[in-house]
Amino acid sequence: MFNSTPILLRRGPGDHRHVLAAGAAQMHLLAGLAHEVVRRLAYQERDPARIRQGPPAHQVERLCEALIATGDTADAEEILAEIARGESFETLCLQYLSAATRMLGDWWLEDRASFAQVTTATGKIFEILRKADTPATAAARPTDVTVVFASVPGEQHTLGVRMAADLFRGDGWEIALKLGYTQDELIAEIRKLKRCIVGLSIGGRHSLEALGDVVTALHTHCPEAVIVVSGQDIEELRPHLAAMGLDGIAGELQEAKTTISALWDREMTRPK
Repeated sequence: MFNSTPILLRRGPGDHRHVLAAGAAQMHLLAGLAHEVVRRLAYQERDPARIRQGPPAHQVERLCEALIATGDTADAEEILAEIARGESFETLCLQYLSAATRMLGDWWLEDRASFAQVTTATGKIFEILRKADTPATAAARPTDVTVVFASVPGEQHTLGVRMAADLFRGDGWEIALKLGYTQDELIAEIRKLKRCIVGLSIGGRHSLEALGDVVTALHTHCPEAVIVVSGQDIEELRPHLAAMGLDGIAGELQEAKTTISALWDREMTRPK
């Protein structure tokens, strides 16, 4: 879901770096991913010196190469298991993934890794984090209320909402992710749920009309659904969003967590 801001993208032959939104989203999400992995690591590793020291660079580089390669997470997981050799896999996994995330950011800025490769790597990191199932993960909330994260129909940039869903899951949330649906298909999915919070992700001003259409459809066909909107350019779009009858608007990931948690508490105390 949720936010991205412009920074540097790629450099073509003979060209200078250009400020493009696609690169901004990737670097913003890499920074958020690094923060999340370090947060989980802090729960596992009680020796601050080990967190600061980090693992050997040559091993992290080997892991990064496996992460950016095509295919599944098997090679990266094999490297982590080989390095662990009896140590706590969860703690070591977090240490190496934290270092790998930072190295991937450096590779991106140095043109050593492409946008597609870094996107592949971040997806694999989240997959490995889910499999590690660290004790830092909070107990899952009861499922009386379903939380759905969805991209606005027609929105092409869905990496942010995918990663937001994984970050929420890391905090113990059960998230139903709905991507690539038409408006009618998305409404049909939401209508199957008795009680739900729908987090809609927009990529910017260009998504405003489509967002308005899907919000109107939700109000009409799913009147019990609680609707939260987040994404790019939220601060600029707040006046337009405020007129849509939303239950929440969030510009940053932490604001989204706070907003959805409060709405969850409200829905759990509301009579069925």
